[in-house]
Amino acid sequence: MVKISVKELEKVVSGKLCGNRKEEELVVEGISIDTRKLSGVEAFVALKGEKSDGHIYISPNINAKIVIVQKPVDFPCYILVEDTYKALGDIARFHRRKYNPLVFAITGSNGKTTTKEILKAILEEDGKVLATEANFNNEIGLPLTLFKLDETYKYVVLEMGMRGLGQIDYLAKIAMPKIGIITVIGEVHLELLKTRENIAKAKGELLENLPQDGLGIIPRESDFYDYLKGLHINSFSFGKGGDIKARNVTFDSENRANFVLLKGKEETPVKLGLSGEHNVNNALAAAAAASFAGISLTKISHALENISQVSSRLEEVKVLDLIIIDDTYNASPLSMKTALQHLRKRADSLKVKAYAALGDMKELGEDSDEYHREIGRICADLNLDGLYLYGEQMQQAYKEAKLKGLEVEVFTSHKEIADELKTKRGIALLKGSRSMEMEKILKLLQQ
Repeated sequence: MVKISVKELEKVVSGKLCGNRKEEELVVEGISIDTRKLSGVEAFVALKGEKSDGHIYISPNINAKIVIVQKPVDFPCYILVEDTYKALGDIARFHRRKYNPLVFAITGSNGKTTTKEILKAILEEDGKVLATEANFNNEIGLPLTLFKLDETYKYVVLEMGMRGLGQIDYLAKIAMPKIGIITVIGEVHLELLKTRENIAKAKGELLENLPQDGLGIIPRESDFYDYLKGLHINSFSFGKGGDIKARNVTFDSENRANFVLLKGKEETPVKLGLSGEHNVNNALAAAAAASFAGISLTKISHALENISQVSSRLEEVKVLDLIIIDDTYNASPLSMKTALQHLRKRADSLKVKAYAALGDMKELGEDSDEYHREIGRICADLNLDGLYLYGEQMQQAYKEAKLKGLEVEVFTSHKEIADELKTKRGIALLKGSRSMEMEKILKLLQQ
């Protein structure tokens, strides 16, 4: 928890203390961005976003010791700054520097959260871990996570998301990680970044911020491998042909991988507790990071076997006469293809019909139509028993799937899809970008 005097806080955020200067010796215990969660000892940071403005909740009666603002407010003592988002980051960086845990940071176009959860599970075999919760992976969530840091944590595992160039650089300068993991360079945020080269550059900002004695962990099979390797003096690769890899990979009836984990001359058998072929590489990336921290392959194997499925990521839920594969957290062309292939394997192993309810993939830029058409072709090639689409862009998938003879329908509401699925028996995938809220279909099925 952050503990700092008002006088020192003024310096940390490069602000100006206004109002009662007698308050400068007061000690703040905690930082909050929500007036509803104040207990009387915290500093409240007023963030101004697209939909809300923290300044409007400030009154003399709110239960804060001091407030940090971008404009004068009616409060006995406040610190005026140019940018409250930057102030939040400045406080987080100050607090981070007080402690010396081993900090890992993870970014990538897909697999960030799952890799984070796998690494957290491995590290917990050796010590207390502070890790990103939910989607706290941006300029607000990362500082809020770091505010929880204290001397009891041996490790910190942070997920870093981005929408454009410079954002990973900003987060890395706050967190100061020693180990940086890039999971994959895929087709996300193309609306802003335009090209995969720019995506690689944005993700590579993490490696550029690592200390010389740190380690960059990168995907060996990426077409950007050479570029990423050149960004840091020390790199370690994972995947086929990498420094850490999987041999003799097989899959059980639930599409969980069994393999031999290889690192140099060391090896150990692994029975991965997560479903999906893509999770082999996520496990390898996490294993590489944990190994650098000194965790033995035996402990790594034990953790990989005992990790449970990550919420809303290929999570299976039994509803009515269906097994629902809930992969509704988000969607990109790569993750959509991966989830559909997983659906086909699970349906084949269970000898049941396979259905998919898919929503639009967002932020794909000028090639969005083609990415959606490709999904339609993939669904047809996988010979799904039913394809239910939602969203304007999925009209492109509809055209391609229909052209190839697949049974496909377009719906205008979550309820319509849920009503259709209620009549089916088998296994069904739910997936789409976050804004499509495809998880609502599962809730409707459970009612």
